[in-house]
Amino acid sequence: MSKRLLVALTGATGVVGRGILDMLVAAGHGVRPLARGDYDLSRPKMAEWLDLEGVDVLVHAAGVTEENARTDKGPVIAGEGFRALAAKAREQGVGRLVYISTAHVYGPLEGRIGETRVPDPRSDYARLHLESEAVAAAAGMACDILRPCNVYGMPADLGHFARWALIPFGFPHAAVFDGRIVLKTPGLQARNFVAAAGVGNSVVARLAEPPQACRVRNVAGRDTLSVRDFAMRVASIAGTVLGSVPAIEMPPADAPAPPALVYESTDGPQEGDLDGFLADMLRACTRLKTESRNGRSA
Repeated sequence: MSKRLLVALTGATGVVGRGILDMLVAAGHGVRPLARGDYDLSRPKMAEWLDLEGVDVLVHAAGVTEENARTDKGPVIAGEGFRALAAKAREQGVGRLVYISTAHVYGPLEGRIGETRVPDPRSDYARLHLESEAVAAAAGMACDILRPCNVYGMPADLGHFARWALIPFGFPHAAVFDGRIVLKTPGLQARNFVAAAGVGNSVVARLAEPPQACRVRNVAGRDTLSVRDFAMRVASIAGTVLGSVPAIEMPPADAPAPPALVYESTDGPQEGDLDGFLADMLRACTRLKTESRNGRSA
């Protein structure tokens, strides 16, 4: 077993963060979760009171999201907020940093994408993550930047979950609540799906390696599907799990499909059970729908 490390983890209650926490604990590392009450990235001055004494590694899994990237908080979270956190960590002797970024920094997710591909961000979300990558690289610590694509895993509290715009969660939710899945595009674009535990495994693997100035690793899962095919998979599993198949509505394709996505990773694809997750998510959404109905009737 590698040396036991004490890891400070942001975003520990999120889907990705929970996967990382579980894998760190399973590998024998100690974990100190950093909640928003400890440090709010949109309030950089809070870093002055942050205690990271004795921490060996900072894993930052609470970066900008698709939702806050479109707000005034997004640039603060990605830039000044992360910079203050990293500076405090370095000041208190933290020697390593792992930043959870996104595959979207590469731009269109099509064709063969390896870890040496030059980034070409096309959205605020991608551009802000690339800015955070620059913060991590300049933080003065050994640094690993991990780029997963679409991460799946069960949220800790579905009733307060707010990231339904992400298709691993939004499509099962729509299948249950609306009885249909509506695509805004023909759905020919592909996505690679990786379990949150797979991201955690990649973090653990990095910490078992000697520290380096800064390195980038893609985090790939074994499932790569077009958005259209993903919707069909959700519908098929809903038929088995719920006994009814939701309709799928999408515009007709007016252009050829883009080059097939091949998301390459030094570590190879991480294990994961996408179908099992979708079945669990559909059941959980069914319970959530029942609870919401009962709440209204009460």
